[in-house]
Amino acid sequence: MLPLPLLVRRARPPGNTRYIRIPAQLATALASVDDATNNRWTGRKLLVWIIWLSLLIAIAQPWQPGDTVVQPVSGRAIALAVDVSGSMERQDFTLNGQTSDRLSVVKQIAKDFIAQRQGDRLSLVLYGKEAFIASPLTFDLAAVGSILDSAGIGMAGRSTAIGDALGLSIKTLQSDPATDKAIVLLSDGTNNAGSVEPESAAELAVGMGIRIHTIAMGSEDTDRGGYSVAQSADLDEDTLKSVAETANGKFFRARTIDDLQAVYSAIDTLESAEVTAPPVIIRQDLRFWPQCLLLLSLLLLTWLQRVRT
Repeated sequence: MLPLPLLVRRARPPGNTRYIRIPAQLATALASVDDATNNRWTGRKLLVWIIWLSLLIAIAQPWQPGDTVVQPVSGRAIALAVDVSGSMERQDFTLNGQTSDRLSVVKQIAKDFIAQRQGDRLSLVLYGKEAFIASPLTFDLAAVGSILDSAGIGMAGRSTAIGDALGLSIKTLQSDPATDKAIVLLSDGTNNAGSVEPESAAELAVGMGIRIHTIAMGSEDTDRGGYSVAQSADLDEDTLKSVAETANGKFFRARTIDDLQAVYSAIDTLESAEVTAPPVIIRQDLRFWPQCLLLLSLLLLTWLQRVRT
């Protein structure tokens, strides 16, 4: 398109432009080219052609190849099922030197686990008497961590529906195209609510190629605040073990905050990202430079026109 102004000017009948229908902006530009061509002052003529050339370069959208980057996409989908039943308010863990409830401890440790799952898509299921999807599968790990941080004890009821939580997690993963799928379920109680049996959910997961890792949480310290209590008396380890074994996963027992950190580290290793996406070349857009040159040339040409008049 560079010689277009000259071609259009030569195609016009001499002294008459009414037979050629052209936009007003282009007509003005052509008139400027004519004036600049017939004028011996080459500065204005040069500016007109610089403007035209800058416009064409900007329209061509120039870019420069940058560094080759491998996108951290693993092809893995993980559903985190976190217990928010009433028993999670028991203060039998020590967090930052202070006695803390179980859910607060889970929030801190699980958020670190979430942040390390770069390349995975994560879903968050919260459950008590009922289970609900707090976050669908997403690459936005910060959003999943924020949703977990806003979870409250008893927001889904005071009971514990482990089977329903597993069923909802499976439903979240079943139609996903990910090559590897896993559920990480944390509970501090026994399945005493809901309509789905945990073992049945585990068998369903096996048929869909979904692994289930279970975490049994609860302190065995019987002396808290001067009272002798059985902190994990209602923890059903046998059911959680059975679910993990059936669904080709691992069972973990977390009695202290250090145990819980080690559990999530172990799961992070078990579900490590081994698949990488094809490399991507980052493009650096260079349109800024011809656009700046175009703007400066137009301003200078406008200033020269005013000086001459």
